[in-house]
Amino acid sequence: MALSKVMIGICAHNEGNNIRRLLQNLIFEQNLPKTCKILIICSGCTDRTPDIAKEFGERDARIETIIERFRRGKANALNRIFKIARESAEVLVLVNADALPKRGSVNRLISKLVTSNAGAVFAQPVPFKEVRGNCYKIVRVIWRLHHIISFLQKPKLSGELCVVRASCLQDIPENAATDEPYIQLAIHKRGYKILYVPDALVYIRCPTNLADLLRQRKRIWVGHMQVQKATNFKVSTSSFRNVLRAISALKPDEVLYALLGGFLEIIAYAQARIALNKGVIPYIWEPIRSTKIQL
Repeated sequence: MALSKVMIGICAHNEGNNIRRLLQNLIFEQNLPKTCKILIICSGCTDRTPDIAKEFGERDARIETIIERFRRGKANALNRIFKIARESAEVLVLVNADALPKRGSVNRLISKLVTSNAGAVFAQPVPFKEVRGNCYKIVRVIWRLHHIISFLQKPKLSGELCVVRASCLQDIPENAATDEPYIQLAIHKRGYKILYVPDALVYIRCPTNLADLLRQRKRIWVGHMQVQKATNFKVSTSSFRNVLRAISALKPDEVLYALLGGFLEIIAYAQARIALNKGVIPYIWEPIRSTKIQL
């Protein structure tokens, strides 16, 4: 597989405080192929996100910006990216607009994909350390559990930074509340496996207060319930047994925050079940404001 046919897809809504750092990171710290295309879908932005993206595009011909006047949900934006990737690329890199890959991590993932029989590979998400407090500690443990389950049990695809074979890309239902389970299901259906590459790191923005964290976890649970109801596919991190096994591998000082996080998850799960029963699907994500503040 030729590394010249690599495309990076970024979905952005009001990421003016984050998109500049990400684009600088991709250009200067990831040693991307000269022919790599970076496609940014700016959906319904009311800040300077499109202007910043276009400024970078004027300086680097690899960067293209598509501006959507209205938000139609992340699945809609991803489907536009998927269509272009299927037509022009062999490898699609997906990275969140508010994330920062560690130097060299993108190439590490691409190399892992092209030298394996995997349909996708993904990096280890690590919350930014600039944030402190109990909410950060809960979020940190949530992602530690994700790491333990993906490493020791069964990988659960993380869209914060992942690389997918373009041939595995299938359109996602446009009312999907979360996208990763549908991508993972499409890969499995084609007979490919998914690999976790924990030494490839991506630093991510997370909620800094419990109210925002609860809203985010509720949306994620709605998405997991939605895909399970439609396809009978269940992600490994939503298994109670897997989570209990992962908790047993935590450090002693992490267990308390795992318990606090578990209490929050119960509330989020109950709220998600009620929302799903009412047919309320948050496919146009409510912005988590505490993740938009510049660090």
